[in-house]
Amino acid sequence: MAILSANNVTKSFLFRKEVITVLKELNLELLPGEFISIVGASGCGKTTLLELFAGLTLPDKGEIYYMDKKITGKTGFLGYMPQNDLLFPWLKVMDNILLPAKVKGLNIKEEKEKARSLLPIFGLESYENHLPWQLSGGLRQRVALARTCMTGSKVWLLDEPLANLDAITRMSLQDWLMSVVKSLELSVILVTHDIDEALYLSHRIELMKDGVFHKSIYVTGEENEAEKTKLKERIRQLL
Repeated sequence: MAILSANNVTKSFLFRKEVITVLKELNLELLPGEFISIVGASGCGKTTLLELFAGLTLPDKGEIYYMDKKITGKTGFLGYMPQNDLLFPWLKVMDNILLPAKVKGLNIKEEKEKARSLLPIFGLESYENHLPWQLSGGLRQRVALARTCMTGSKVWLLDEPLANLDAITRMSLQDWLMSVVKSLELSVILVTHDIDEALYLSHRIELMKDGVFHKSIYVTGEENEAEKTKLKERIRQLL
């Protein structure tokens, strides 16, 4: 049974006095423990879909369900991380991580202990009192992901979280992200332009074009290099 689903979701925007339909009666189901990557050209609706899941915007029609509960237009149910880390530069690492707890009005003392228990998982145990400007790009992304974790949701929506990193850091964080997802038993929807990243991290790749999904690619993780190369070429052709 799906932990998260979009049912016949349509979303349009007004652009230069013209209505542009970004998503067209789109359907998607995320299973518990599943890692889905959404791949498609810029402007095809990937980020819009994540914003709908996160409750940041409303669909024109259709509904969003989380654990069989309708959450259309409601925030706070899912962990959402946009492409930019959006850390507050004047707040230390711990205070940035605790923002979801403060927004929800939770007991900060209890939440701080929870956050401290997460620091080793995110490789941040030595950086609790650092300010964002004192961190590398990779560490900033770890802080943003730890903040996402503090939402308490088992579902993460990640909008190209590694896109702004150099190649070596990006590959290292892909390994790390995979280990975190497994250890925390998360379900993930990742938006990415990187086909290699999608193949490496995902159980399923959804190819998006013109506001709809037009092909699903299933990945076992056991593919050899020749099979991966064929999958990459097939994805490129389909896009």
